[in-house]
Amino acid sequence: MEKEELEFWSRQLKQEILSRHKAGNRSWTVIPGLNLSCLTEDTINMNCFYTLSAALILQGEKRVRVGDRTYAYGAGTMVVTSVDVPTAFSIEADPEHPFLSMSLKLDPFLLAELMPQVSGEPRVQAGQDNEADAGSFLVTHSTAEILEEFAHLLKLTDSEAKRSVMLPGVLRNIHYLVLSHNAAINLRQFCDTRLPVARIAKAVSWIRGHYREPISVEYLAGLSAMALSTFHQHFRNITSITPLQYQKRLRLNEARRLMISEGRSASEAAFEVGYESVQQFNREYKRLFGAPPVRDAKQAIEGHKGH
Repeated sequence: MEKEELEFWSRQLKQEILSRHKAGNRSWTVIPGLNLSCLTEDTINMNCFYTLSAALILQGEKRVRVGDRTYAYGAGTMVVTSVDVPTAFSIEADPEHPFLSMSLKLDPFLLAELMPQVSGEPRVQAGQDNEADAGSFLVTHSTAEILEEFAHLLKLTDSEAKRSVMLPGVLRNIHYLVLSHNAAINLRQFCDTRLPVARIAKAVSWIRGHYREPISVEYLAGLSAMALSTFHQHFRNITSITPLQYQKRLRLNEARRLMISEGRSASEAAFEVGYESVQQFNREYKRLFGAPPVRDAKQAIEGHKGH
């Protein structure tokens, strides 16, 4: 029965996403944090940040690199991210076989409110510094209940009247079902402020808000209430990179956005995100994106001229 329900709701969601894509219907943007993807061409090593969220893969295959770990997954899987983490992903797609997915940013306050109601799930005991971190990035199987609630969420984008009444309940259902999923240990750890995931999340939040500034790892360790060596270990276990590497990825991704979306020059973008040396920026940008920043800056300028 579960398999039949999974297939039914999966078909429903795929049809909804495809029909909206073909019609250019972007009504789903009325729900903050909801995102639909219908990709019709190959994407290789696209860099981005995964945030606190739950994502459903409905069609196609995807490879994601998080630090030195690589995940390969496809239709029927759910990705749960508990801490904002930089990734690079690749997919294979064409107009006949598009890659289809949808995701929802999760509300940490709603998760914290629901956490006491999640009973009988496996947990890591607080105070065990040697306990393995669940990590920030989890790939597991979805459930029919979760697919059904995402389908209800998508339907609400078409009716303001229904949305005003039903949206809070549907969002609450999704948060509860994802949080109580047997495999979502990383999300439950995020909700327990005594555990490393939650404390590292606090440091990650600080870096995201201050990435233009020089950072002190000692300060971040204190913010996380950890000894320096313990902080380093947990930060790398959870995000797959070091705090300084995390800051660098933030800077480079923001610089790329500034050049592509706002037409900034490479040097302007470099100084805007906190680099003091354009040469260093050029080297690190090319290492991450595979080409020097002037390429993206030039393409952005040419794109603006065409409008």
